[in-house]
Amino acid sequence: MNSITQARCESTRPEAGEIKVFTFSVQSSCKKLLNELQPGRHVAIRYPNTSDVSQQRLYSVIGKPEEDIFEIAIKKSGGGGVSDHIHEALMEGSTVTLDYVAGDIQLESIGNLDRLGMIAGGIGITLPIALLRGITEKARIGHRVPKTTLVLCVPKVADIPFLHELLGLDLTSTWFTLRIFVTQDSIQACNRFNPGRPTIDSLYFMGEPQAIVICGSHSFVQAFREHTSSLFPFAKLLIESFTSPKPQYLQKDRSDDQSIRLYIDDNSGEVIETLSGRSLLEILESSNTSVRSQCKAGICGKCRVRISGGECRFEPDFCLSKKDKDDGYALACCTFPISGNISVGLRATT
Repeated sequence: MNSITQARCESTRPEAGEIKVFTFSVQSSCKKLLNELQPGRHVAIRYPNTSDVSQQRLYSVIGKPEEDIFEIAIKKSGGGGVSDHIHEALMEGSTVTLDYVAGDIQLESIGNLDRLGMIAGGIGITLPIALLRGITEKARIGHRVPKTTLVLCVPKVADIPFLHELLGLDLTSTWFTLRIFVTQDSIQACNRFNPGRPTIDSLYFMGEPQAIVICGSHSFVQAFREHTSSLFPFAKLLIESFTSPKPQYLQKDRSDDQSIRLYIDDNSGEVIETLSGRSLLEILESSNTSVRSQCKAGICGKCRVRISGGECRFEPDFCLSKKDKDDGYALACCTFPISGNISVGLRATT
């Protein structure tokens, strides 16, 4: 986008699980942006956090009732970030800045399938709800739609977003099946509700899906990618994660952090001396080193780099092949330097 695009908040409404749905109108006639702004994709919104520091965050578009109107759902995190400030401060008439639209998972990605699976954790429901609304509209006008099963995992029954909409769709359609797994409330298994997290065996009821949409936190997505890959090896996986990787070793006492030295291989001769405890992407951005990035969750591949020397821990990503990794390529958002002298090639080709 070459010019700043503003979006005006037209309305807000609460959803379950500390989620709010915001409706925006785009204050621009930019046809390219409006065409890209489709349900299932995500829009990059620039807005201050609670410390008044402007930051960029990605949110799934869950609806587009008119050409210049779109909806997003945002969960309050409690960490003082952009989402929390939007919850606190954004009201009807307020504006936000739209930086770009990204994401490849939309209705066209799954429209011609016979059978589709969806697995979502918490606020990860935003992508499935966007796709389900599109499928519902196609079914309403008589088009063929895929037999679709949604597996939704939530901590508590009271936290289930869009519950009435999902139950209504399950009760009134012949093509949709809903299964909800509740991990913290003590409930009895009945109809659509089940206690605990789904096991590999409990996913068999999805049949033989040709594609599976998985959306949730990085650890959630990684776990269910492994489950579904073993259970449905021929299914295409469509993955979206809304959190950055956080390896277990980072939970230790910060006093244990090791000294590292990054040699930036971009002809600048830049050397960054710092401590372990953050991802390579976080280190580069905090040092004002120019590095491409977008999703920060190991999916888009924009922050591809080449790593050699030192010691790093590589968290799972959803982009690079085994050959890429064998050749030394990594994603900066999924790479956690631990110690030593590390060479970072920023000009890694795709």
